Amino acid sequence: MRKLYLLCFLFMLNGLFAQKKDKLYPVTIYEKAWQEKNSDARLKLIKTIWLDDSTFEDPSASIKGIAALNSLIAEFYKKNPDAVLTSGAKVVKDNYITWEWKIADSKNKLVMGGRDFARLNGKGQVSKIISFWDTGVTLTEEDLLKNLEADNFKVVAKYYECLFKTRDFDTMATLIEDGAVYTQATGLPYGGTYVGFQEWTTMFAKSAEFFELQIEKEPVYFSDATKNEVIIYFTINCKSKKSGKTLSMPISEHFDLKNGKITAIRPFYYDTKQFVEFLKSKK
Repeated sequence: MRKLYLLCFLFMLNGLFAQKKDKLYPVTIYEKAWQEKNSDARLKLIKTIWLDDSTFEDPSASIKGIAALNSLIAEFYKKNPDAVLTSGAKVVKDNYITWEWKIADSKNKLVMGGRDFARLNGKGQVSKIISFWDTGVTLTEEDLLKNLEADNFKVVAKYYECLFKTRDFDTMATLIEDGAVYTQATGLPYGGTYVGFQEWTTMFAKSAEFFELQIEKEPVYFSDATKNEVIIYFTINCKSKKSGKTLSMPISEHFDLKNGKITAIRPFYYDTKQFVEFLKSKK
């Protein structure tokens, strides 16, 4: 008997979940429509859950019908072409559903946020949506740190590309803060502390007198966004201009950043002594 009661309970519970899932379907399609940037594909989605008398209201618009909703979304993407929509958990009560949402740009910077209320017709379609904007919405601290980390990675990756691949020092200069400090190990022929990008270029030119360099393994990126730090680990293969010998060696470089620019770099060689001997060796 107990097993029978348990089976009945599980059956009822499964039915409730199924009902909730069915109610969420039109809202799920509605959100997919907002994420679809192709007008024709979006219109097909809208037609499955929107009626000619379905309405949408927010502080900027009040529209009715299928074509009007499609035009509203298309107009939004004209103004925000790289917008990305994310939404929170749905709360379902009777034929009403509410949820919070946020819109960010391609760099994950917050554009706007708010809460929507949807009224369903019980037949898998939306009768009405009212959208409230939250003018005070902010990203969480975790989101802010993720954005900062992503931005810092891009700056360092661009610097790496300019130095080792394109040799584009004009672009590199835009990544470097005035008075930025580059510290090379003092034992190196080009060792010392270089302040400002002009001194950096002098150091790059001096180092090029000793070796030709190729990247053997592309960098792995690490960071501590709370400290505005990025560390990259990669492997170089050098050919000494004096001896013609080659050497493969892992290197890590520690970057400090501020406001999207590099303020300091400190390279670390796997074996600085071996590298110095390699650079100074003769045929």
